[in-house]
Amino acid sequence: MKYDCEMIRDLLPLYQDGICSESSRQAVEAHLNECPACSSYLETERSSTALENMFGLERAEVLTSQARFFRRKSAVVGTVFAGIFMLPVLICLIVNLAQGGLTWFLIVLAAMLIPVSLVAVPLLAPENKLLWTLSSFTVSLLLLLAVCCIYSGGRWFFIAATASLFGLSVIFSPFAVRAKPVAARLGKSKGLAVLAINTVLFLVMMLSIGMTNGLGIAYYKTAASIALPILAAVWVMFLVIRYLPVNGLLKTAVCLSAAGILLLFYSWIFDLSSNSAALCIEAFGREFIWSTNTMTAVCCFVLGLLFAVPGIMLHNHRRNAK
Repeated sequence: MKYDCEMIRDLLPLYQDGICSESSRQAVEAHLNECPACSSYLETERSSTALENMFGLERAEVLTSQARFFRRKSAVVGTVFAGIFMLPVLICLIVNLAQGGLTWFLIVLAAMLIPVSLVAVPLLAPENKLLWTLSSFTVSLLLLLAVCCIYSGGRWFFIAATASLFGLSVIFSPFAVRAKPVAARLGKSKGLAVLAINTVLFLVMMLSIGMTNGLGIAYYKTAASIALPILAAVWVMFLVIRYLPVNGLLKTAVCLSAAGILLLFYSWIFDLSSNSAALCIEAFGREFIWSTNTMTAVCCFVLGLLFAVPGIMLHNHRRNAK
């Protein structure tokens, strides 16, 4: 025999899968024609591979069957819970009709949709359960607020709705963007989308407060002087952390410097909304040394410098290593 059996058996997996070179295939086939032991070894390997494939298919079928079984059970349990929640709704409907018409029943109905969204929807949704639960809970909460506002004759719905949406978004939007259909569309921009949504909802909430209460331009100037610098600092820190192509030490230094700048000028920007620029500049110069914000800003700058020095050294070291 021209070739050693151990060498041929090392080539058999490649030969069996059809991914070896032409010369290797010819060498294996020539050796198999001359060596009964290697031919028997190949047949054993083929039988073992076929058995593994069969077990793999059976395992996949069992897992698929179990998944369908649990989905059916979840749907049945969810339907049962939905029916249980319908009982107090029907009782309230009968009692309210007996009192002469539909009044507070719609409030009860809207309120019962909240536990349904938290209990029944996760059981009934075939996939993306978290996304469906968050969406249904948000809609049911807004519906409850709308019904209560209508029956109380108030004008507070838009304030409550925008505030609720902003609060829910801050807590749950990082989880919502990880759902498969949302994550597939956003790709690597999930963090940017979360911050953009929260920013828009916050601004809409502030506008809703001013418009609903009929507040004048002074409110918007004060609100802008308070909120916009903080929003700008948050966006700067996010963009630095997410997109600046430097090491973590330099990113920390930039974020600390941004926080220091915000603290240094925050009071002056706020005063500018209610006083003239000349008075604000005079007050800023008079209080610059003794201001608590100024001292805190100096601490941020010093800490930023302490992070920047090793960060620059590490950056230069990595650049030279390349």
